[in-house]
Amino acid sequence: MNKILIRSSGTTSDASARTAGVRDWQRWMPYAAVVWSLVYATLGAYWAVSGRGFPYAPDLESGVAGPMLGQLGPAVPWIIVILAGIPAAAMGTAMLRGVRVFRPFFIVGGALLAAMLLLLMTDLNLLVMLAYIPLVIFKLITGSDVDLYVQQLSQGKWIIVQQLLCLVGGFFWLAATVSYARRSGDACLYCGRRDGPEGWTSSIEAARWGRIAVYVGMLAPVVYALTRYAWVLGIPWGMTEEHLRWGQENGNWISGLFLANFGLVGAFLMLGLVQRWGEVFPRWMISLAGRRVPIALAVVPASVMSVLFMVCGITVGSQFAQMAEAAAVVGENVWVVAGPILLFPVWAVSLAVATLGYYYRSRGPCSVCGRGTLSQPVQHQASMAIEMKGR
Repeated sequence: MNKILIRSSGTTSDASARTAGVRDWQRWMPYAAVVWSLVYATLGAYWAVSGRGFPYAPDLESGVAGPMLGQLGPAVPWIIVILAGIPAAAMGTAMLRGVRVFRPFFIVGGALLAAMLLLLMTDLNLLVMLAYIPLVIFKLITGSDVDLYVQQLSQGKWIIVQQLLCLVGGFFWLAATVSYARRSGDACLYCGRRDGPEGWTSSIEAARWGRIAVYVGMLAPVVYALTRYAWVLGIPWGMTEEHLRWGQENGNWISGLFLANFGLVGAFLMLGLVQRWGEVFPRWMISLAGRRVPIALAVVPASVMSVLFMVCGITVGSQFAQMAEAAAVVGENVWVVAGPILLFPVWAVSLAVATLGYYYRSRGPCSVCGRGTLSQPVQHQASMAIEMKGR
């Protein structure tokens, strides 16, 4: 196996060099971000030349609501689409070259680009489609009609594909920015640690604030589920008796029950970010019992869901006035019907923070730089003694 010399805690030591692969996202993700921007530039050029398929037109109707970018007027979407193409690829190329002169600009620019791709260029249809999968499976098992779901999926398939592209691009640019910040900040490319105490990123501290984030985040799905369970049980919470009966006759509250269960399952899975079964597979998983849970198995889905929850909350918040008018017509209280969704940004932020805490708590010592080991302070003291002796 190849060896490389690295600087770790003031000492020079041998460490196994990692080969390029799927797990080495720190190396290949910046290249992926640049390629993504070139592909998106090509897509933007097609929209501009053909005049067809632009997904951020202000009058776009994509199911429940379109991306937030489409609500910012006709010029802003085109500006952002252009910036996400060739200019972003040029910035990514400079980041790959390790340019440090404009380091703050590159870090802020990469983070803003990732935020725009993740939050402004997607809508809540991604979450809706995902949340209804258990209901569709149930209908398939019971022989019920799923034509409406299939029809909606087929009609908006290109919109869904485009939003998935932006979701992937957003995470590419987020990872590329993190990689650049580490490389240009004299931190380990693989673990992000620097010499000295870890502070709030230590496993002990991360376990503390990660646990708080989990408990705060569980509030939103529980409140949401309570309203949907009430309707299934025939309690007219936030609506008239007539509207409740109408929903019962049309099966609307059964759909809401599946969404409530989806949210509660998500709340339960959040506990895995601070419980032992989130680090080691439990005994009832016979073939995997006792093995460590791959960090990516928890971090990747949780990161994606935190983005989707934030998009959902932002979209509903932006449409809340129109939803209040529509709810008044049918005899609903919008604060009961849609109000719990306004807590989704709290859920999203809490989930993101808890996921970060899980990563810091579970990453362990770095196999490349050696930081994170119990002997690190001893190594540092030894290196200082050697340097003083050399003087």
